[in-house]
Order: sequence, then structure tokens, then C-alpha cells
Amino acid sequence: MAKTQSEASLMTPLDSSAGDLECAIGLSTGRYTRTHGPFWFAVAMVLTVVTWLALIPFKGSYLEDVIASGWQTNWLCILFTWWCVFILFAKWQKVKVQRRALEVTGIFPRRGDFVLSPGTSGEVLAELKRRVARPREFLLFNRVWLSLSNLGNIGEVRDVGAVLDSQADSDSSAIDSSYTVIRSLIWTIPVLGFIGTVLGLGIAIGNFTNVITEGTEAAGGVASIRDKLGPVVGGLATAFNTTLVALVAAVGVQLATTYIYKLEEDLLDDISSYCNDNIISRLKLTNW
Repeated sequence: MAKTQSEASLMTPLDSSAGDLECAIGLSTGRYTRTHGPFWFAVAMVLTVVTWLALIPFKGSYLEDVIASGWQTNWLCILFTWWCVFILFAKWQKVKVQRRALEVTGIFPRRGDFVLSPGTSGEVLAELKRRVARPREFLLFNRVWLSLSNLGNIGEVRDVGAVLDSQADSDSSAIDSSYTVIRSLIWTIPVLGFIGTVLGLGIAIGNFTNVITEGTEAAGGVASIRDKLGPVVGGLATAFNTTLVALVAAVGVQLATTYIYKLEEDLLDDISSYCNDNIISRLKLTNW
């Protein structure tokens, strides 16, 4: 007889590598939602070249003019934007993997007379190891493991709560630190835009100075002035286009980062609620 989907899920241990793109391609990644930054930087470099090639058929269009006019800094902005996008995509996948831990049922017995104690914690840990491959690679199960494996050394319920709170703070700090590169890039991208603006204004001012110092020939008249002002306008275009590209990229990355960070905060909140419902509320550390 064919097994139902629920029966099959009970037989297959939950694995943190399943559904994780970095693990699927054989990368060694950090714990929880940390990503492999150097690999995604290499991917971003490839996508930047692809972006440059994709713009060739649109030469002379507004989009190509905006990007190409500020080549000194615009391509760095695009490179860093792609890098952030891929890091955030990888983190989004990892958050989904971590959230699957909350869907695992049956680790804590549901019978009404079950209470957690140093004597029964082994039963829960054994069931956890049976249902989850490498449980300590999950934020949730690592917190459960730390609290239950130390029940024999804890005298009061509030001490267990202190262990869980301490681990919650540690997990929050670990997740927060995983955004260091992205936050640095969010700061760097607008700065690159401002650098491009300064370069463009420098070009414009230099060319305008040439117009003033050289003057106009009598035979040239207005046509000569128009020709000499061309490089000035080009410098101004570079100045404004680099700012436009950098600000649009920075806003997009910031919004995406805020969304992914909120997902991770919600995950930590749900893990804390899970621990309160299944550990703190079912503890009995007296009379043992």
C-alpha cells in the first residue's frame, strides 16, 4: 500500500540542506541564514557583464545613455546592486528552510500528563534526533537542544527562561551581523553616485572654462559657442545620471533588505513563542 504524504514526511528527517541553493551547489555556508558572500560577488560580476552586453542593442536609447554616461561609477553601482540582490535571495531561501522547523510536529508528546523534566527531556531529544537531521543547524532546534540538554543543571523554571532568552539574544545578534556587508553596500552605492556627480561636474566646469578662455572666433559666432558647450552639457549629464542610477539602486536594495530582515525578525519571534508554548509552559523542575 502506498504511503500517505504525512507518513512519508515522518519517515524522512528534516534536513537543513534541502531547499538551500548554496548547499545544492556544494558551497560551504555559514550557520542559519548566513550566505557565501564571495561566491555571490563572482555571480554579480558575471551578471554585470551580461547587463553591459544586454545594453548593446539599445545603444542610443535613454536607458543606455543614463548608464553609459556615468561609466566611471555606474557599473560599480550595478555590480554592488547585483551582489546585494543575490545575497538577499540566498537569505530568503534560508529563512524558508529555517521556518520549516516550525512545521515539524510530534517532537513534544501531546498527552495531557506529559511534563518536561530532567527525566523526560531525553525522550524529547531522542525524538528530535529521529525527525531532524543535524538539528543544531536550525535556529529553533538549537535553542530547544540547549535548553533541554541542560535541564539537569538547572534548578528553577526561570533559569530555563534565562537560557532561552540568552540564546534568543545570541541568535538575534548573529542574524543582525549577517547584514553587515549589505548595509555597507547600501551606504557605498549612494557614495559612488556622489563621486560620479563630482566627476561629472568637474568635467562640465573644465569644459566651460575652456569656452570662456578660448572665446569665440568672429567667423564662428553662435555655432562655435554651441560646439564648445557640448562637452559641458555632457559633463552635467554624467553628474546627474550617476546620482540617478545610484539612488534608484540604493532605494531598491534598501526596500528588499528591509523585507528580508522583517522575515527574519518574524522567524525569531515565532521561535520564541514556540519555546514558550512547548518548553516553559510544560516544565516541572521540582520534586526530582
